[in-house]
Amino acid sequence: MIHVFKIAYMRYLNMLLLFLAAVFCGCKGGYDDKKVKGEYKRTDSILKNTRNVDSLKMFVKTYHDSNDKRAEVIAMRELGKRLREESKFSDAIDTHRNGLKLAESIKDTNNIIQILNQLGTSYRRIGIMNEAAAYHYRALSYCDMYGNPEDKKILKSRVTTLNGIGNAMKVMGNDEAADSIFRQALEGEKKLNSPLGMAINYANLGTLFERKKQYDSAMVYYGESMRLNSEARSKLGVSLCYTHFGQVYEKRKMIDSAIVQYNLAYDVIRGDRDLWHILASTLALARAYIIKGSLDKAWDLLCDSEKTAEEINSIRHLAQVSKLKYQWYEKKGDNAKALEYYIRNRKYEDSLNNEENNSRIQNLRVDYERQSKQYEINLLENKLTNQKLEQTRILIAATFVVMLLLVIWIVTLIRGRRQLKKANDEIAEAYKETKKALEVKTSFMKSMKHEIRTPLNGIMGFSQLLASMYSNDEQAQQMTEVIEKQSALLAKIIDDILEIADADTLKPHIEDCKLDEMAEEAMAMARQVAAPGVAFAFKTDSEECVVSTDRHILQKILEKVLDNAAKFTTQGQVTVIASHTADGGLEISVEDTGPGIPADKAEAVFEQFVKLDEFSQGTGMGLTLCRTIIQKLNGRIYVDTSYSDGCRIKIELPRLQM
Repeated sequence: MIHVFKIAYMRYLNMLLLFLAAVFCGCKGGYDDKKVKGEYKRTDSILKNTRNVDSLKMFVKTYHDSNDKRAEVIAMRELGKRLREESKFSDAIDTHRNGLKLAESIKDTNNIIQILNQLGTSYRRIGIMNEAAAYHYRALSYCDMYGNPEDKKILKSRVTTLNGIGNAMKVMGNDEAADSIFRQALEGEKKLNSPLGMAINYANLGTLFERKKQYDSAMVYYGESMRLNSEARSKLGVSLCYTHFGQVYEKRKMIDSAIVQYNLAYDVIRGDRDLWHILASTLALARAYIIKGSLDKAWDLLCDSEKTAEEINSIRHLAQVSKLKYQWYEKKGDNAKALEYYIRNRKYEDSLNNEENNSRIQNLRVDYERQSKQYEINLLENKLTNQKLEQTRILIAATFVVMLLLVIWIVTLIRGRRQLKKANDEIAEAYKETKKALEVKTSFMKSMKHEIRTPLNGIMGFSQLLASMYSNDEQAQQMTEVIEKQSALLAKIIDDILEIADADTLKPHIEDCKLDEMAEEAMAMARQVAAPGVAFAFKTDSEECVVSTDRHILQKILEKVLDNAAKFTTQGQVTVIASHTADGGLEISVEDTGPGIPADKAEAVFEQFVKLDEFSQGTGMGLTLCRTIIQKLNGRIYVDTSYSDGCRIKIELPRLQM
């Protein structure tokens, strides 16, 4: 008595705690993502573990009053499930229908799928297979179209749906379709690693083997189901497996073994509220007693089963009861009663398995397959549309980039043109300034030539005058001679400097020049500075050596080069060699027998103020002036380092147009 009181007290305390939890959750009202992940997960767990129907009704009312629709849907889903387990199928169906409407109004896909499956199961229990199949196929469509395949809840709902459809097919006798569907469901349960789910599908496949009289295979599948049910600690599953074992023994004419299994099944589930499944073991045991001839035991079981089947409104079980009573009366020899129950059985069977139901289920299957194909088509179309959208986005982005680059290019081009114009303007301005500076320089050079030469001419003139006045005074003669030489040297230095400075403004005047005459004049001037005994010679490859060039420039070059050769040649000779080139130009070589120019100094001698002999007279600007002014004739001058008998300087002149 005390023990019973404690149990009642604990049950009351548990209901109170659940009620407070419902009130607490409901007071918050509404729901958001965090609540879905947190509070509703806890709510779902609480309600699944609530076994009492009255407690679940209280939760439904509490959530309804607090306008917590999501929690109300969960509570209605669990309430309908408990009502079905207590074989109150009509109430269960009404509750689930109301829950389905509410779930659809808040677009709760997960609960929509679960409730559709619950409705399908309830209709299967009462034998209305067309409605059962309709709800299961709707659930499957939701799973395929709206559910995330990676979500374990969706996968569980899908395999539950497949199991329901498979059972409907099995009841309607479409074993081939049922086998395919059960195996799909089994694979899903394996992915979920659900022992109970796998056990259910192994048992369903076992019944298909049993129908085909493949009893050994059936027993293997039933044995695997028993193992998994025991692992999952499912009383119902274990009871059903004992029933399946009994059916196989019964079909093998092993009635005593069958009765043992049926009794085990009945003992495991006895006292449970799941009257629908209790009927399975009760009717199986009654059938075995009829076969054995224990009619009194069978009658008591049949009367109890009929009463229970009518209570839960299970057409399927009523059909089985009427069939067994028909067999019972037939054994008794009461043909009238036997006929009555036979007719009643046919009515129930027709209700379960009429052509209309078969057509409806077949149509539902076709519709589902059509919807699945359409869904696949829609997915492909969406994928194609997304690809086109992606291509369009890429095209737009590429167009934008091209336009942006074009704008940048145009801006850069405009800016470049402005900068170019500015640079051209600056260059033009600089050119004007440079031209002006050159004009000033030219004017200055001309003025310098005049202004410097005037006093030098005076000095030289007066030195000559002094020399004539003191012609008998040897010392005076020497002094005046030094003055004249130094004045001449100064005049030459100034001429070289001014000519180099004036080289930029030099403009060649092209005419036909006889090179032999110009060479003779230059050699005549060189003889004045040459050492006694040094010979001068001119050689050419033609009788008349004529070249089109600037006479003044070429003459100055020859004079400078020959003067340089004469100063450094103490003995031997200086030779000028002229020869025409293939393109009509002229090549002049000036050779001497002096000390020569080292190869490493061959370029240095053309730089300003460079002298190989620091003690020799001269400014070191003669060859510099030659290179500067010969460039005005597009020619070149250089030291031929291959010559070893002294020094050879080569002058190359192109043919110029007059």
